Amino acid sequence: MLGEMNKQSCLPLTKRWASIRDAATYSGLSKRTIEVLIKDNLIRSACPKRKGASRGRRLIDLRSLDEWIESGIGGKSDLPKLQEGARQRRAK
Repeated sequence: MLGEMNKQSCLPLTKRWASIRDAATYSGLSKRTIEVLIKDNLIRSACPKRKGASRGRRLIDLRSLDEWIESGIGGKSDLPKLQEGARQRRAK
């Protein structure tokens, strides 16, 4: 019976993937910062699309975002790498 389901089978799902906007809201970072992290390969993302489609929707792996944030707590920051990437993009 549905009312007697095992409690383990009813655990809430943890969201793994999010849009850039939702990832920014989730983390407290700006959308631009999320885009730079993607461009500099500091967090994982995917752009799934239908077969034959020319565009898809960019999704952020929230686990990789959490790992990136946690790596900056009490450790070396990625700020110099982000700044260097910004300088290179401006020079183009």
